[in-house]
Amino acid sequence: MTLSQADPFHFVVLIPHRDSAQALEPYSRKLFAAGFAGAYSFPNVAPLAFVSRACSRGELKALGLSQRNLIAGGRDGKVRVLPPHIVACPSPALALFGPVLDTPVPAPEMFPAGAALYCFPRLILCAALLGPGDEALTRQAILPELSVPPFRAAMLANMSLSPLDSGAPAYSFAWEIGEPVWLPAYKASEARGKGSEICS
Repeated sequence: MTLSQADPFHFVVLIPHRDSAQALEPYSRKLFAAGFAGAYSFPNVAPLAFVSRACSRGELKALGLSQRNLIAGGRDGKVRVLPPHIVACPSPALALFGPVLDTPVPAPEMFPAGAALYCFPRLILCAALLGPGDEALTRQAILPELSVPPFRAAMLANMSLSPLDSGAPAYSFAWEIGEPVWLPAYKASEARGKGSEICS
């Protein structure tokens, strides 16, 4: 495939444990069969923010620690997967559809200075990009059943998304995910000590 000459869009994404990520793959396939043309246009990851540049490994580690602390507060360190929802990124203009992750979202100040151009209002594990008319499809189509197990282990990574020269513009993208960084391991004793300091 030939990529457009336009600069790629950069995101920081949360990648769930393999068992949870693999459980979403058949859901995306069933969405495609139900008429969602964008089911293969975005990887099964949860975007945290649209950013101006890729983060360094050290910056990802610092963000991972912050995200672990957010997840730990009153949650047993687990991220639970809730029914699907639509979340929009105004620039670039993307609408993502997928199950909501029951975890607080990182604030812009948790990212490197000036890097976060847009923080997603909630985290969703993307199952499909939505194009024109697809939002109505989410209400009209018989959606497949969703069963994604909760998870503690997760990674953060940079992701670039590049428009393709051919195909329907709303769905035609190629992506590249950088080397991931694991979130620190969950420690119940530390979580109890920090509970009063963590926003939920």
